[in-house]
Amino acid sequence: MQETVGSPSRAQTKFGEGISFDDAVGEFLKYLRGYRHYSPVTVKAYGLDLRQFREFLVEEMGEPPTPAEISRQQLLGWGLKLRGKKPLTVRRKFACLSSLFNFLQDMGYGKTNPALRLPLPKVARILPGCLTADQVQCLLAAARTPAHRVLLLLLLSTGLRRSEAANIALEDLDLENRQLRVVGKGNKERIVPLTAEVVAAMREYLAWRKPTTCPRLFVSRVEGHAISGNRIYRILRRLLKRAGLTGQGITPHKLRHTFATHLVRSGVDVRTVQELLGHSDLGTTAKYLHSNPTVKQAALTRLRHLIEPIQGATA
Repeated sequence: MQETVGSPSRAQTKFGEGISFDDAVGEFLKYLRGYRHYSPVTVKAYGLDLRQFREFLVEEMGEPPTPAEISRQQLLGWGLKLRGKKPLTVRRKFACLSSLFNFLQDMGYGKTNPALRLPLPKVARILPGCLTADQVQCLLAAARTPAHRVLLLLLLSTGLRRSEAANIALEDLDLENRQLRVVGKGNKERIVPLTAEVVAAMREYLAWRKPTTCPRLFVSRVEGHAISGNRIYRILRRLLKRAGLTGQGITPHKLRHTFATHLVRSGVDVRTVQELLGHSDLGTTAKYLHSNPTVKQAALTRLRHLIEPIQGATA
């Protein structure tokens, strides 16, 4: 009988017994897709990381070892091989390996995780950048079609990821109530409010949109096919060139940073920003607090009652 994920045979209860590296990776990716419901983009990234690790193992040993034969020293050796890569990239690759070994333990294939608590490269905290009001206006002025205008307004006023924007379906729109249903990372759903400007631009776009049976909101004007996240990136790059903003590091994700940063600077509490962005961890959203000197200064003024009586006291 064919084995399935979640039901290892008794012969596979010891670490690595009866399972090769390739089979382990295959079962792991199937688990991410079918049980954890990871997005295709995430599963593809995990698969690429594990394929690169396999190539390293073959280079070192001549063939990929079983999971039981993989040592902590080999993992560290791969880390040395990755020197020159960005720290976040290295940390992500090691997190992928750790997830693989955790999966093997959960499925009864293993007893230890050699990737547990590996020393990781330090990551410098870089404050998220954002567009100025002038840059936003220049970019909006460069949008010459209803599709480009509504796309920019949507990204700037909702903070959507480009993949989330590309995946919007027509049925996700509720223009009467000025809201949008968004499916984010891990298939987590959230409701995002829409401004009056976005709703007006959306109505104009829907009247202009090519008639097609495609259920997605954003479709190609020529073929009527759904556009991808990469297509959104190319559209933005073209608009940046037209606006004279090329070379300033502006990406779809920087538009998301712009949305979040300006909300925080306007005094919106961080938990509301977290819900709007679809962050699972408040710590991910909290980084925007570091870019708000106005809020920090306002917080310090609340300490005046501790100082003013002392300044007015007589000796």
